[in-house]
Amino acid sequence: MFDEQFFMYFEDTDRSRRIHRKYRMLYYPYSSIYYDYDRIKRKKMWLLSIHIKSAIKYFNKWGWFFDRERDDLNLRIMEQLIGNAQIARD
Repeated sequence: MFDEQFFMYFEDTDRSRRIHRKYRMLYYPYSSIYYDYDRIKRKKMWLLSIHIKSAIKYFNKWGWFFDRERDDLNLRIMEQLIGNAQIARD
């Protein structure tokens, strides 16, 4: 399910976006995922360069500034969250 053009860093973001096109994703506001190795790239320039190259590939694939699909998705999610918050208050 991974796009082979991504070696590290943005492969999860790309995969999540492609999965979201076909399936419903759930949001758990009280859960978190931490990557311990993320701090290493600040000390190792070659890991930082891999991260930057992966980001460039991701934005070249999905769009840099004008990403209508992402804008529509974000709007739908915000409407759902606001609607759920209003229902919880009532």
